[in-house]
Amino acid sequence: MTHLEFAFGLLPISIIVVSFIVTLFVQKVYFMPVLSFMILLILTFTLFNASFIGWAFVYALFSFITSFIALFIINTLHKKKSQTKIKKPF
Repeated sequence: MTHLEFAFGLLPISIIVVSFIVTLFVQKVYFMPVLSFMILLILTFTLFNASFIGWAFVYALFSFITSFIALFIINTLHKKKSQTKIKKPF
């Protein structure tokens, strides 16, 4: 696998999947985007070159959007669960 395949193939898909899963457990919208940006910043200067910094911002934005969607799904499921509680008759 070349650096190009990793940077534009595996990396964005893994960031989206990991962001969704970690946000389901942590339930903080900013945790995974900050963590992914820090990891991508390290990768920018170790594995890639400085021109990858723009993509680091884009992938962090993808992580934020994915985290927001995950929290929206969690909140929607909690609302449906609380509305469908069985009420006992008198």
